[in-house]
Amino acid sequence: MPSKTHALMQSWFAAGRQRGPVDLVAERAEAAAYTETYHPILGVADHPAAGLRPGSYVMTPPDVRDDLVILYIHGGGFRSGCAAMVRPAAAHLAHGTRARVVLPEYRLAPEHPYPAALDDCIDAYRRLASLAPGAQVVVAGESAGANLAMAVLLRCAAEGLPAPLAGVLYSGVFDLREERFRSGSWIDNDATDLALHLELGQVMKNDYLADHPADDPLVSPVAADLAGLPPLFIQVSSAERLLDDSLRLVDRAARAGVHVEMEVWPHMPHAWQVAAGFLPEATEAAARTSSFINRVADGRIVDGDALLGGPASLAEIG
Repeated sequence: MPSKTHALMQSWFAAGRQRGPVDLVAERAEAAAYTETYHPILGVADHPAAGLRPGSYVMTPPDVRDDLVILYIHGGGFRSGCAAMVRPAAAHLAHGTRARVVLPEYRLAPEHPYPAALDDCIDAYRRLASLAPGAQVVVAGESAGANLAMAVLLRCAAEGLPAPLAGVLYSGVFDLREERFRSGSWIDNDATDLALHLELGQVMKNDYLADHPADDPLVSPVAADLAGLPPLFIQVSSAERLLDDSLRLVDRAARAGVHVEMEVWPHMPHAWQVAAGFLPEATEAAARTSSFINRVADGRIVDGDALLGGPASLAEIG
């Protein structure tokens, strides 16, 4: 049964939907206001990330291990949100895995359409790989950040970059093709997904892509060749419009021989995982994610060469 906190979050989303048309200024103001409520939790230190874009953070647990790092990419529909917003979720992942969690900031649409955000995330991945060539890197993200995380995995494979250890994808948008917004869970979950609506989906897509084709696998990874990717861990809500995106990605990954684990949580709001420490279900989601990462890092999932890695130092990142 969903917690009382979950009901409160749903009421916030409902109030947001009632405000009317999409307002980018309001979206960004809300994101900035949300960051002001954060205070350090679980003994995890947060500090600016050296060498990354301004606004990037590193979350460091007290008993940090140097052979594992998580690159966590924030969401926000490609046009709002910031790294500081996801510090609660990152702190719980750092606590559960003993890994540093690096939160890269990236350029936002519509001022900076595709591929600006992806290029910034790839640059962050390259920096991690260069600072700690033996470390195992998990690439994670929620919502639009999950889209960017998938694109990072695909770019790493295409460009011959060191292979990530795994991918963690929360409530991801994996299909930006026009027909996706007129079918399946985008329509069926209209009454239950109070965070997303059709106008917002269209604005997000148009702002991010500009004139770029929506069938490019780097923006619609459900159309990508996923063979050779590292293990994937996917969480999505049964109530959200993006449910089908995750279901289709899982099917495509499994057919390509990728180890993939998926959890469909009932009744949760879109990207509930970012509320770890506030929403009990989000805290549990972080614990289950940490369990997956620990299993992969310890070699208890045996798919692919990405399990290989040795000790390294990440002190230069922050």
